[in-house]
Amino acid sequence: MREPMTTAGAGDPPPESGPGTRPGSAAWWLAREQEPARPRRRRSLTLEAILDASMTLLDTRGAAALTMRNLAEALGCTQASLYRHVRNRDELVTLLVDRALGVASAAPPEGTDWAGKAAWSARLFRAHLLRHPGVASLLRGTERLGPNSLAGMEYALGLFVGAGLSPRLAAAAASSLATFVIGSVRFNLGLDASDSEESRHRRLLYRSRDATALPLLVRHADVLAEVGSDDEFEVGLTALLTGFRVLIEQEGGARD
Repeated sequence: MREPMTTAGAGDPPPESGPGTRPGSAAWWLAREQEPARPRRRRSLTLEAILDASMTLLDTRGAAALTMRNLAEALGCTQASLYRHVRNRDELVTLLVDRALGVASAAPPEGTDWAGKAAWSARLFRAHLLRHPGVASLLRGTERLGPNSLAGMEYALGLFVGAGLSPRLAAAAASSLATFVIGSVRFNLGLDASDSEESRHRRLLYRSRDATALPLLVRHADVLAEVGSDDEFEVGLTALLTGFRVLIEQEGGARD
């Protein structure tokens, strides 16, 4: 199914989507909204079914296996049936990623301030990506322009504008937080010191280095080997939120 049709800004010509329009770009999303809904065939394949099967394929076999051929085999249909809904794999990935990002717009518990809500949403988003590492591997970080992504952006803007940031700084803060969460997951995919064997091997690696060239790694090998992705994430999240508080205070001082 297509998203509900919207109108472009006053005086703007309707965007056109063609082979040269990059999937995930603003022009692509706008053009997609303007496309008329295709008539449903009896018992026809739906976009939701395609995205469901794509997520299953991604979770079970990884990003490399997410091809139009494999997807058609999983759904028991022809590739031509898939192309009625998406022109190519790039469009499929764009739609799949946007739907996966919808988790970030879930409402946090009541009774917390903007920082608590931002931290809760960041942890929720990270946990979702860790459960679906294939999604994290597909995120390019710059094409968060779909309906679910924009809903998440609206929510984050509300938090930061409500806390005292200008819309411009609020947008930058929201984007930097999302980028941090995505990067923290992608950087640690398949490699985490929380694994006891990985921690043991890191300890051996650090201890075996030249103490003259790498004195801190050798001296603190036992401690450093235990630092995992959860530690890295929480330290980074705290640092970001602390920095946002400084920006908020500076914004308030500039207005006084």
